[in-house]
Amino acid sequence: MSHYRKEEWRQFIFDVLPEEKREEMENHLYSCDECLAVYMELIEQSASGLPTPSEKAISADVILEQAALDAKLKRMKKPQHKQKLLHYGIAAIITIGFMSSGIFQSATNAAVLGTNISENRPSYTEQWMDKTLSFLDWLKPNQKEEGNNR
Repeated sequence: MSHYRKEEWRQFIFDVLPEEKREEMENHLYSCDECLAVYMELIEQSASGLPTPSEKAISADVILEQAALDAKLKRMKKPQHKQKLLHYGIAAIITIGFMSSGIFQSATNAAVLGTNISENRPSYTEQWMDKTLSFLDWLKPNQKEEGNNR
């Protein structure tokens, strides 16, 4: 069995080898006790040159916490799109309602003619009530016809 030199193990430790060579050396460590002993000795010698772990070292708890946070953020993002669509839908319905009631037309006519909108016109509440009552009156004859057919 061939062994790697100390200089190669130093390069392995400081991550300056190509990925293929690193994998080959890593697999060799699993099967060779002599190289493992050399590797551990070099690790101890160069411990001062290696990066120190941060305060919040990566552990299973940290990974699970981050995964839970990511999942929560994904759940929060989806409803925002739905909320925007809902708000646009509501705005569109209100706009169509105003257009059908003539509010925009009367506002533009008043601006063009320079007259007061409230002259001899019922209030918008009265107009809506009249339209609602006429709709209900339209429904009543239809209900009577259905009752007579039974």
